[in-house]
Amino acid sequence: MMKNKSLLIQFILGLTVSSYANITHAQYTLYDGEYGLLSAGLQIQMVGLGEYNNRSGDPFAKNVLSDIYWEHTIEPNIKGVVNLPKGSQLYSGFSMIYSAMLGHDPSGITFRGLPQLGTERADYAAYPDYKDWMMTEEMYVGWRSGKSLAQWGENAIDLSVGSQDYKLGTGLLLANGTDDGGFRGSYWLGSRTVFINTMIARINVNGYKLEGFYLENHPRNPKAKKRYTGMNVEYNYHDKANFGFSYINDDDYTRDVTAKTDAYDFRLDFKPLANTLPNLSVSTEYVYQVNNKLTDPNPESPFLYNYGNMGRKTVSGGFGQIEYKFAETPWQPTLSYRYAIMKKGFDYMNFGFKTWGTWFQGEMTGEFIFDNTDLITNTARVVVTPVEDVTVNLIYLNFKFDDPKVMKATSSSFGNEIDLVADWAVNSSIDLSTGLETFIPDAGGKQVYNGGNKMWVQGMIYASFKF
Repeated sequence: MMKNKSLLIQFILGLTVSSYANITHAQYTLYDGEYGLLSAGLQIQMVGLGEYNNRSGDPFAKNVLSDIYWEHTIEPNIKGVVNLPKGSQLYSGFSMIYSAMLGHDPSGITFRGLPQLGTERADYAAYPDYKDWMMTEEMYVGWRSGKSLAQWGENAIDLSVGSQDYKLGTGLLLANGTDDGGFRGSYWLGSRTVFINTMIARINVNGYKLEGFYLENHPRNPKAKKRYTGMNVEYNYHDKANFGFSYINDDDYTRDVTAKTDAYDFRLDFKPLANTLPNLSVSTEYVYQVNNKLTDPNPESPFLYNYGNMGRKTVSGGFGQIEYKFAETPWQPTLSYRYAIMKKGFDYMNFGFKTWGTWFQGEMTGEFIFDNTDLITNTARVVVTPVEDVTVNLIYLNFKFDDPKVMKATSSSFGNEIDLVADWAVNSSIDLSTGLETFIPDAGGKQVYNGGNKMWVQGMIYASFKF
């Protein structure tokens, strides 16, 4: 067993290593006593990435982007809890992130018209090869009820304000509130995730979760500022089914023409044969929107989208997924298939990471090329655990446009991506992962990449250290 594990680890390290940010911090306890708890932590992340036939040979990539580049972040944090009568508590957290990047990633963001160094000036010029930035991340305070409302259960009410994380469902709409990349550096690591100026109220009673929230995102470009007001209701039925409904009002209030969205989000996760096939699960999400969004509200996109106010129209999006885990089979393989569609003009809001391919769809296409709008994807995945603490993902993604004219293309077939990703939890302080990805453009992809018709290959080397 030890020999086999050693060989696997050598194979993993012989490839390249990748992962995503926002891994739970290891915490060092400064005080733990009658009056509460005080702890501190530090996370250091670093990743090296390499591209072969960057963006399938697009001349834009050949002329200005880097085939090898580097990112790193340093995030210290401190968290505190004050004990109050009847088990209720005040809690708070504070963290800062220093991020840096050497080179220019395939997104092309550092070569489009951006506000230089965080100002509101739209200076159309490239950033220098080395970009770094220090910025506050978490800064929140909250109160949870403990046993003060015994008839409703422990911590039935939770109220919090400030800069903090918030994730809705799988993160299809709301998960990542702050942009990285550009003058902030560390685009791929994406370690900044908080929404700012938030107010969140939660009630958890007898399997029901009720939430009301106000969130503001923190984009690189001040003109992309958004604020979200909404509510969320979820019900868990004996861990066999989970139902969710959310209403979100997205007010993109800083643009020259105010763009608004009213979104109605329906979610369902359930085990249709819980008694006979407990490892079979089905999940789906449907989003109905009424909006007047631009085709792509991201003014930093390196592509030539057809901009223009669409008027007040209805747009839909969502996904359906089926998954089965062979729990009694060696390596415990899990197989899944997902179909996702986000129609033209779909407001993708501030989606974020849950696991590989969700909701950055593809480690190349999803990370660097597309947001989740005007896009149809078919995703097949195999996940295995060959040895303890090592998980390997093999993911196939097929991409199509809902309306190719949005991308100034005539073909809806964009291309196919295959991702091989392995995660290794070395110990409680060190995490490594491996990734080797390929993308092959179809007719639509060749048009988007200005004639680029080559197989794009990417490798990554990542490590996280938590103290």
